[in-house]
Amino acid sequence: MNKKIGAVWLALAVAVAVPTLSQAQADEGYPSRAVRFIVPIGPGSSGDTLTRLMAEQFRAVSGQATFVENRPGADLVVGTQNLLGAPADGHSVVLVSNSTMVINPLVIKDLPYKVEDLTPMLDLVRIPAVLVTSPDSRFKTLGDLLDAARKAPGSVSIGVYGNSYRLGALDLARRAGVKFNAIPYKGASQAIADVIGGVADAALTDVGGAAPLIASGKVRGLGVSSGKRHALMPGVPTVQEGGVADYTLFTFIGFAIRAKTPAPIAGKFEALMVRAAADPAFREQVVRISGGEFAGTGREPFSAMIASESVRTRELVKLAGPNFMQ
Repeated sequence: MNKKIGAVWLALAVAVAVPTLSQAQADEGYPSRAVRFIVPIGPGSSGDTLTRLMAEQFRAVSGQATFVENRPGADLVVGTQNLLGAPADGHSVVLVSNSTMVINPLVIKDLPYKVEDLTPMLDLVRIPAVLVTSPDSRFKTLGDLLDAARKAPGSVSIGVYGNSYRLGALDLARRAGVKFNAIPYKGASQAIADVIGGVADAALTDVGGAAPLIASGKVRGLGVSSGKRHALMPGVPTVQEGGVADYTLFTFIGFAIRAKTPAPIAGKFEALMVRAAADPAFREQVVRISGGEFAGTGREPFSAMIASESVRTRELVKLAGPNFMQ
């Protein structure tokens, strides 16, 4: 009888040990094949370029091949769903941003994924915005623009595109105690063209695209949304310097994998991503291409930042009202 009991306990011990051994083997062998980087936006964008740089860095540190697939559509939803349809084995990774992790869950009815389905792995870069106007505009400073908006609510028009900048303009108005006439655009180029042409008084846009236009004198920068002045436009004051306390706005670019990925593999993937991002030459390229502030941090700080942004954005969406919802 004792021998039988001993045999049963031995069998149970082996059964428990086998999965543990398999996990360890999976960890040691990861990555075992080419790693796919999914870009949920079209080719030629800064997000696409940064993902291709990241994929090359990951190949260099992991010794395994990588490739990039563009899966654009539906405010990054198509590419995100593509990741969730792949095996949870760390061999597929998707670019994530404010839209994926923060805004879509708040504004898209019947969103076909949950934020909990994704585990953020690397916060790559945070890209601030800048408020620009025409060089011939009557608004020489941010204070001029805000004063005009206070005197005649709704008289000052601001071009915006994408939900991040729509909410950013709303937050600026709330904190400054003014009301803008927000004009929606499909993209930055049209918004800036209308600012230059005098159709819109100002536009809220990303610093990467605006910096060369400010440098060439085609537009005037009124305020940058970061906590300090931007290296690409040191002559442009921050929005906070312009009198709007605590105002910040940025879009982030990072990477995530499926939440069901086994912990040993997820841990090794995170370590490889952070190591890849630590290369000084890579960091310089990311900043130059995006005009953003390099982050390079892993899962825990990235997840904490997303949670903080979600709380702030939820308040703004409520303020925007039901017309903002899709």
